[in-house]
Amino acid sequence: MNGIYLFVILLISWIAAVYLLSPYIKRSKHFSLFGPAIMLKFVKNRGVIEGISKKFPAKSFSRVSVIIVIIAGMVALISLGYSAYLASFIKPSQAPPVTEFLGLPGINPVIPIGYGIVALVVSVVVHELMHGVTAKRHGLKVDSVGILFFIVPVGAFVEPNESEMMNADPVVRRRIFAAGPGINIIIGVILAILISTVMFSSAVPIHQGIYVQSSDLEVNPSLSPGNEIIAIGNYTGNNVTNALINSDVAPASNVSVTLFNGKNVKHVEALAGIVIVSTLPGYPAANVSVPPNSIVISIDNTTIVNQTILTDVLDAIPPGSSISMSVMVMPSHRIVTYNLTTTSAYRYYSQYDPSANSPSYKDYSFIGISISYMGITGYPVNELRDLIFLRSFYSNPVEGFIEAIGLPFYGLNPVPVAMAGMFSVPFSPLVFWGMLNTFYWFFWINILLGITNALPFAFFDGGQFFKDTLTIAGRKFKSLSNEKVVNQIMYFMSFLVFFLIMWELIVPRII
Repeated sequence: MNGIYLFVILLISWIAAVYLLSPYIKRSKHFSLFGPAIMLKFVKNRGVIEGISKKFPAKSFSRVSVIIVIIAGMVALISLGYSAYLASFIKPSQAPPVTEFLGLPGINPVIPIGYGIVALVVSVVVHELMHGVTAKRHGLKVDSVGILFFIVPVGAFVEPNESEMMNADPVVRRRIFAAGPGINIIIGVILAILISTVMFSSAVPIHQGIYVQSSDLEVNPSLSPGNEIIAIGNYTGNNVTNALINSDVAPASNVSVTLFNGKNVKHVEALAGIVIVSTLPGYPAANVSVPPNSIVISIDNTTIVNQTILTDVLDAIPPGSSISMSVMVMPSHRIVTYNLTTTSAYRYYSQYDPSANSPSYKDYSFIGISISYMGITGYPVNELRDLIFLRSFYSNPVEGFIEAIGLPFYGLNPVPVAMAGMFSVPFSPLVFWGMLNTFYWFFWINILLGITNALPFAFFDGGQFFKDTLTIAGRKFKSLSNEKVVNQIMYFMSFLVFFLIMWELIVPRII
């Protein structure tokens, strides 16, 4: 069954059951409702919070957390707005599955159930525990602790005394709400540093090649994903990357390739050349039915040996020109010549990626093909090492953060077994890579849990945090001293966050 349908069925069933049982739940001493979730309360297990609060510098920590949540809230809101903006240009066929927006192991296909559930439950427990410890440290009572159920156990909760919380100074209350997201973000940062320093330095590539992420098996069936290409013809080591861009091997000719699968080295034959992976509907190549899985031989009698030459040839041709392109059609190995009229790269970017467009593209020809050398896409192993050990953040924090969060969507975490075998590690590979995957998912869950909760949304910690921040500001600004005004601003921010989320989910599927 499709994951989203399963989730919808479970969600509807759960909400219906909670609704039917709500009269009995409300009369219970040990159960209560938190929206559609059920809270199982314990009042005798609060000693852990009291013990930690005596030793942990919760007041100082909560002050730091306030700063962290302010920064995280701004980052989250800007990121949400930018994502919604980008969603306006995504075509329905390119829209990611809705399940990838849900941070639930077992529903979101990229979150491994084992690592995901453990990381989620522990992270929520720590989050709630820190709320309780901070409240206790500031002299507020903790009425109960317990387990929170939403279809499955999703973590723990700490319930400070409601009347004391409502009557507390907004400065104190804000610190209490900041402590949960604050601890999650700090844990995430610590784990990211550990992964990118200690664990990074412990994993050394055995060869300097290209890890094959995907490949066109119709053109080169021997170059299957999960292998590392450590030699292409005379190109070896770090020079293998150059072969993919500047190869001097004639297109559609055989070339020897050396592969490493993490255990063994083997030698195979493959076809060289630029492979047309796909054609873009409505653009020149598709208009004349150039078949995908073809190898580009020449354009206007210029042999296309590599990607650099292909780019140079098209850039030298004015848009709107008639050209001839010869390709080897696979798997028949027939050479076929197509006549087509080029368009401009500007037209393509205007339609598919306006933010990356440039007036200079009006002078560059475009024929609407996606290509890869020999039909493969992959990463140089050193670049791959930087990716899976979160090193990109040091050279470009914004791009590095996006790449770090995106690893599961690239299929790079949990680290594939074959990929892991391409590195030398200081102790048992099973233990080392298990540690890396565990640390990564704790990083991933904690960072996203912390940043999401920092959003100024009514149902998140960030909602009350934002409201208390406005109340505190009202001591200096008369316009914010009116509680009605503060509530209106809070409602607006909550609506804005909800609107941006819905825009990102819905718009790409209807435009």
